[in-house]
Amino acid sequence: MSCLKIALCDDDPAFRSLMEAEVVRICQERQVETEIVSADSAGELLTALGHMSVQLIFLDIDMPDMDGVLLGRLLRQQGCTADIIYVSNMEERVYEVFQAHPWSFIRKAHFSQELPGVVDAYIESLRQRLGRVVLQNTDGVHRSFGPEDILYIEAAGKAQKLFLPDAAEPFLVRTSLHELEQQLIPMGFIRIHKGFLVNYRYIQKITSRSVLLDTGQTLPIGRDRLTSARETYLALMKWRGLDREN
Repeated sequence: MSCLKIALCDDDPAFRSLMEAEVVRICQERQVETEIVSADSAGELLTALGHMSVQLIFLDIDMPDMDGVLLGRLLRQQGCTADIIYVSNMEERVYEVFQAHPWSFIRKAHFSQELPGVVDAYIESLRQRLGRVVLQNTDGVHRSFGPEDILYIEAAGKAQKLFLPDAAEPFLVRTSLHELEQQLIPMGFIRIHKGFLVNYRYIQKITSRSVLLDTGQTLPIGRDRLTSARETYLALMKWRGLDREN
């Protein structure tokens, strides 16, 4: 993922500093680079957005010159498409913020507890929009994968092995193969066997007994999956504008 550009708007300088520090820390832990602009009022935010395009805005509601609900509506009227996450103690106004079509709402009194989950969900949704997934290995390391970053996946007991084009050793994850399949099907992965998921981009040939990859590796194919695997592969190749004999 390229740099995530974020705007923060809150008239409380101490909380604004805390918010910025926590957002940066969580994003760094998820290997997401950030560029942040901070504002203490609606006017300052509008000025900042005139000079910098952002993807995400953390917005307070209770501010002196213009409250966050009105500001959110104004931003939408001006054509701002950035996602908005409201951060406020004014839970009684949560339904009003819907007018600005926000992405989420964080209660300020529970900020530290609720922020990580909201940021995780937002990063995942953004990566899905960009065609990426984030997986955590058995050592707790997070890594972002694009459509061409995984050759194939092999089930290995409680862990799954992700074989990568640029690595000698597989990336081990505890996510189930079924869950990986649900995440990776939109990126062009095909379930060829109860124990294998393969990236169609690296398939050279599908025979009645196996799948040959461009790397020279041969993977088994289940008899009950042969027809659907071939059909899916051919459909993906035609969508890509390519055809191979199989």
